[in-house]
Amino acid sequence: MVEVVSALYRPLVAIVAVAALTVPSGAEAARVKVAAATASSSYASSEDANYDPKQVIDGKAGTAWVEGDPGGGLGAWIELDLGGSKSVQRIDVWGGLWASSEYWARGNRPKSLEVKFSDGSIQQFPLSDSQKIQTLTLPKTVETSTIRLKIEAMYNGSTWQDTGISEIAVYDSSPDDTVRASLVTASTFTPPDGDGSYDASQVADGLVDTSWCEGNKTGDGTGEWLELQLGGQKNISSVTLVNGLAASLTLFMKANSATAATLTFSDGSTAPIVIKKSPSPQTIPFPAKSTSSVKITFTTVAKGKEFDDLCISEAYFK
Repeated sequence: MVEVVSALYRPLVAIVAVAALTVPSGAEAARVKVAAATASSSYASSEDANYDPKQVIDGKAGTAWVEGDPGGGLGAWIELDLGGSKSVQRIDVWGGLWASSEYWARGNRPKSLEVKFSDGSIQQFPLSDSQKIQTLTLPKTVETSTIRLKIEAMYNGSTWQDTGISEIAVYDSSPDDTVRASLVTASTFTPPDGDGSYDASQVADGLVDTSWCEGNKTGDGTGEWLELQLGGQKNISSVTLVNGLAASLTLFMKANSATAATLTFSDGSTAPIVIKKSPSPQTIPFPAKSTSSVKITFTTVAKGKEFDDLCISEAYFK
C-alpha cells in the first residue's frame, strides 16, 4: 500500500464507459449527512495520503478508507454515526480504491458485507466485482442511529492485500428537496483512460471529484449538451452546477469550463443561464417550471490551459 499516495487524490473514476447511464434506484430519497465515521483499524497514513475512515463520507471518490487489520481485511469494519435516529432505506457503497481503474484492480475490494444497525439487527449483502456504485437496498426501512459495515469476504487485488472503501452514502425515507436525475445522456463523452471514465452519469453521482467531459475533438465544448431525466414531472426553479474539473483548483484550470448555457424543458420552452467560471457549487435561478427533463446546452465556454474538453462535475435542481 505504500505506493498508493497521490493516486488516492486523482479526480476521475471509472464507473461504466457509456454515453447514457442511470443512477442508483431510489434517487428521490434524501441523503443523510453522516456525523462521523470510525473503524476497527486504518492503514497507516503518510504526509501524502490519508486512509482515515472519514474519507468514506467526504463526497469524493478519489479518497478512501483502507483497513489495517491482518488477513487482508476479513472482519474489519467501518461504522457510521448518523447523528441521531434515521429511517434508513438504502446504502450506496463505492468498494475498493476508486482513485483510478488501475488502483481499483490492484487493491482488495469487499465481496460480502455484514451490515449491523443500532438495534442489533444484521443484514448480509453480496457485492459484485465491478467498479460501480453498489446499492444495498434494505428489505424494509430500518430505524437506526449507526450503521456498521463488516467485511465478510474480499476480492483479491493484484498488488495490495488491504481492502478499501472509497465512499458510503446513506439514504433515509424522508423526501429530498433536491431533484437529481434518474437518467443522464450526453451529446458526446471522452473515452476512458488511465484515470477513469468521463461519462454522463458522473454529473448525478453526488461526488465533486468525478466529471462528465465531452469528447468532440473538433470543438471546445460549445454546443455540446447534457440531458437529465427527472423520473417524472417535477417543479423546479434553480439548477446547481459544479463547473469544470472541480477536484482541485489546479485541475479546474486545466480543462474547459462553461460560462453560459440554455436550458430546454420537456415542453420545449427554454431559459438562458449564465455560469460562473468557478469550481465551487453555484445555484442559478430560472423561472419556475414543471418538467420531466432538462437539456443543458452549453453556449459559451472558457478555455483551459491543457485540455480542450468541456467538463461538468455535478448538476441537480430545486
